[in-house]
Amino acid sequence: MKYLLIIIFFSSPLFAQNMKWGWDTHRYINEHAVDYLPSEMSFFLDHRDYLRDHATDSDTDPLPGFYHYIDIDYYPEFFTGTLPHNIDSLIALYNLEIVESNGTAPWIIEQWTDSLSTLMAAGQWSDVWQIAADLGHYVADSHQPLHLTLNYNGQLTGNKGIHSRYETTMINSHLSQLPLPITSSVYWPNVIDSVFLYIDEIYPYVDSVIVADDLASAQDPNFGSTYYTILWQELEEVTTLSIHEAIVDLASLWRTAWENAGRPSPDMVGIQSTDSNPEAFVLENAYPNPFNPSTNIEFSIPKSGFVSMKILNLIGQEVSILVSQRLNSGTHKYMWNASEFASGIYFYRLEVDAEFVQTKKMILVK
Repeated sequence: MKYLLIIIFFSSPLFAQNMKWGWDTHRYINEHAVDYLPSEMSFFLDHRDYLRDHATDSDTDPLPGFYHYIDIDYYPEFFTGTLPHNIDSLIALYNLEIVESNGTAPWIIEQWTDSLSTLMAAGQWSDVWQIAADLGHYVADSHQPLHLTLNYNGQLTGNKGIHSRYETTMINSHLSQLPLPITSSVYWPNVIDSVFLYIDEIYPYVDSVIVADDLASAQDPNFGSTYYTILWQELEEVTTLSIHEAIVDLASLWRTAWENAGRPSPDMVGIQSTDSNPEAFVLENAYPNPFNPSTNIEFSIPKSGFVSMKILNLIGQEVSILVSQRLNSGTHKYMWNASEFASGIYFYRLEVDAEFVQTKKMILVK
């Protein structure tokens, strides 16, 4: 990803402002994506307004316009299934200037997802929400069919102006009527491959948009109400599918970043002590205990390893995960906020690689 880091200063943001879903659609996608996260990520619901209100920030920031699209049909390898998904490999095949000029949206999505995960893992929640909102913008852009083609404004086929007519004027009058998707987010083991997978699905809609524009403009060349009625009749299905997929794919990327970060939450505090080399594995008693609604759990590990800290209910069912990541040797402390859980007995289980497992009891009293 080193190439993406050196291009920030060479492009005007003006191009980005002209290449986007309508702002209402961006806000719609960010706002509803929070509803497709697992219950353990319910803290995203508290930031719905922020994610919606900042969904369009990427259209006015100083970052390059080519972050917002990819002219995927520039590359013949796309049609043969041999297009490299690794940006360094693509640059080696063409060159940096060509790759930038044809858009870098897939790799920006990959990079922003990695950044989001890093911020979550570090507990920098004040920065998480802006990156999550920006990620939503790029995900939405790459689900707009005309962001995937050299013919982005119909200029190659005599359909000039279709970009704005389709993504803003047509959609804005129907956005409030759209149904919401009936599905759920999933974890993506490989972000860049999953991004290209949905690009494969969305790209064929380019032809649908152009054909619909031809049909509608033939009936109403002045682009009046008749034009937009026909355009919507022809494109309602593919547009709804595109927006639905953007909502769920964004939720999947937020979820993937969170899982890669070890499933943290803003209520979870992780602190490593100055004791960097404890002599043994130690799981301390939770304190306070009994507690309401939060308690602190501290443990020490004598060497680095993959650490899992799970919360179990009275019958041994997993109800929460505090830690699921590699930690350095030292003493670590985490907070479990149980405000959403019922009173009762819970257990916290520490596992470190295959070397150490211990479970202790705590009591939530409300």
